[in-house]
Amino acid sequence: MAQRRPANAEDAGSRPLWFIPPAGDEHRRPALTREHVVAEALAVIGADGVDALTMRALATRLGVVPGALYRHVRNKEQLRDLVLDGVLAEVDCQVDHRLAWSKRVKVLAHRLRTVLENHPGIAGLLKTRDPLGPHSLALAEAFLAPLHAAGLPERETGLAFSLVYDYTLGFALSSPNSVNEQRVQDTETRNKLHAFLRSLPADRFPTLVALGEHVWLDNRDERFAAGLDTLVAGLETAARAGAMAAGIRSADQNRAAPQPTHHTR
Repeated sequence: MAQRRPANAEDAGSRPLWFIPPAGDEHRRPALTREHVVAEALAVIGADGVDALTMRALATRLGVVPGALYRHVRNKEQLRDLVLDGVLAEVDCQVDHRLAWSKRVKVLAHRLRTVLENHPGIAGLLKTRDPLGPHSLALAEAFLAPLHAAGLPERETGLAFSLVYDYTLGFALSSPNSVNEQRVQDTETRNKLHAFLRSLPADRFPTLVALGEHVWLDNRDERFAAGLDTLVAGLETAARAGAMAAGIRSADQNRAAPQPTHHTR
């Protein structure tokens, strides 16, 4: 006759289900929130690119069915806008108003570029969309205010904003991890490239032979700053020309205005 096992020696795994206590909070999946969905979407873009972000792929990553995502976002388009607005929230829009307008514009452009380059894939996504979330609007306001203070006419102020914004976005699109950037960042590869440029037939490529090694350099920050300086200098010239033209028009109008007649008694 088989011996009965003592109760205290009973294997916990063999107990009937009604003797197993319910799982504690540590085994419960965290509640899904919009913030969590957006954060994971950003992680997908950073790791695998914008095209990898689908509702199904994101649901799989989060361990939920795709339908669960639609409780927090309407569709993939809204999800992308939320991701963009969340990234742009990282741009510090507070700039000392005592600075010259040109300096304020440059500070904002440098900050925007840094944030975009910290999030691979976002610059490309931002190029295809025009988000109107609170942080996107705050950034536009921050850029427009100093440009308007420069004295540019309204239409030219809008064009100037687009010029600075597109330049910064376009620069960030050329990722610091691209093949071209890696080529010049590696000293040995860069030296080989310079030697190749100097070896080109001087009768066909005289300027490349002379200047090529000054073009392909590990100077990404310097290139961005130089381009931005040139762009803003052009806006400064336009603002001065506009102010001068406005002054001339005002003087002409004053001269053309009828002068009061003084009667003598």
